[in-house]
Amino acid sequence: MSPEGRAALADRARGVLDRNRRGTWTIPSKALYPHQWLWDSCFTAIGLAHHDARRAAGEIDALFRGQWGNGMLPHMIFASRIKDIGSKRIWQSKRHAQAPRDVETSCITQPPLPAIASWRVAQHLPVDERRAFLANAYPRLVAYHRWLYRERDLEDRGLVTLMHPWECGLDTTPPWMRALHEMSEPWWVRMALKLRLARVARLFRRDTKFIPAAERASDGDGLRMLALARHAKRHDFELRRLPPDESVLIEDLAFNSLLCVSNTALGQIAEELGETVDGDLARSIDLTAHAFDQLWDDDSGHYCSRNAVTGDLLTIPTVATFFPLWAGVVDQARAGRLIGLLGNESEDQGFWPAHPVPSVPTNARQFQERRYWKGPTWVNTNWIVIQGLRVYGEHAVVNELTERTIGLVERGGCAEYFSALTGEAMGAEEFSWTAALVLDLLATESSGSV
Repeated sequence: MSPEGRAALADRARGVLDRNRRGTWTIPSKALYPHQWLWDSCFTAIGLAHHDARRAAGEIDALFRGQWGNGMLPHMIFASRIKDIGSKRIWQSKRHAQAPRDVETSCITQPPLPAIASWRVAQHLPVDERRAFLANAYPRLVAYHRWLYRERDLEDRGLVTLMHPWECGLDTTPPWMRALHEMSEPWWVRMALKLRLARVARLFRRDTKFIPAAERASDGDGLRMLALARHAKRHDFELRRLPPDESVLIEDLAFNSLLCVSNTALGQIAEELGETVDGDLARSIDLTAHAFDQLWDDDSGHYCSRNAVTGDLLTIPTVATFFPLWAGVVDQARAGRLIGLLGNESEDQGFWPAHPVPSVPTNARQFQERRYWKGPTWVNTNWIVIQGLRVYGEHAVVNELTERTIGLVERGGCAEYFSALTGEAMGAEEFSWTAALVLDLLATESSGSV
């Protein structure tokens, strides 16, 4: 792409972020996602920082308005004056004493990117503003990380357990969906599936009002995820209260990998402020950094999520297998096997089709070209893979994947996701994290940094 083309693409991306701005925070997209989501805002802030660092800092600050008294950062903060009664009814956050009183939120979390985003945004702020921003964020970030370990690592293994696929970010990723299918279903789900009434649920779904149903969670998966949320609600969304044999409890690979990166960022922030991460939190952080051996499956050569109850690895391959690279916890032998799955020289092209990197490899039985997290290529996961490749000095693959990712957006616009086979844009249009992360990739390229 010519310098003029890159400048034009950056202008288009900034335009998307400007149109999606809602005061101090940014929606993911206009029609489908009218609220604030946790990791969406973090990705948005990372990209915004290159051309409006103060707005990026405000994006992070806006996340903290939803923080619960116990430290939890919710995966959603609901916008006022938006009629989304179905979503709000699932959560009813104000029933909980720890929830904020002035906003409604969900009652679960999402990939823990705020420390990463805070550290990256801070690098673009003037020195005096940088310190003030980090000093404001740091105690809130510590409270969140403490909550993750206190409430979601009950066995003190260094791996956080999730109770719902919405928490992992890759919502309908096949390992979670298989675990969900194996869960004992409530009678109303069994009846709906038996009588083929699951499609009726579309009447209450926001996504299929705007996006073809073939590109979203299937009707059955949608019902099962709703049932699981209702199940968690009956136990006040507290992991320690959930009956293990009736729940879906996963030590999720993507989430824990990003937690490991976030722990490093938290340490960098502490050092900048002259603080020390000590005590139980420091111990938990160390446990996490050494826990990934438990998630490696040598037969397949992949990292996997794990069933927190049975200890079984969920060995369906997904893009999350590459996430531990960013954390820098992968030894050279395993890193070589993972990196060998990427690039034009790869013998196994499942993760390197025409438009890599798919959320599920194209040669896996579970691959579905158009179905949400079951096959399409996403800019945010490509961006994460690129960060990991940089850690291991794989400059050629970094450059190739960066070019291909930018090319997807140049041709298809800032779509939510893309076909890994054809590059067709799918999902929501004018998607904020696509725009923001392309800005970050363009800025990194222009600086000559890999």
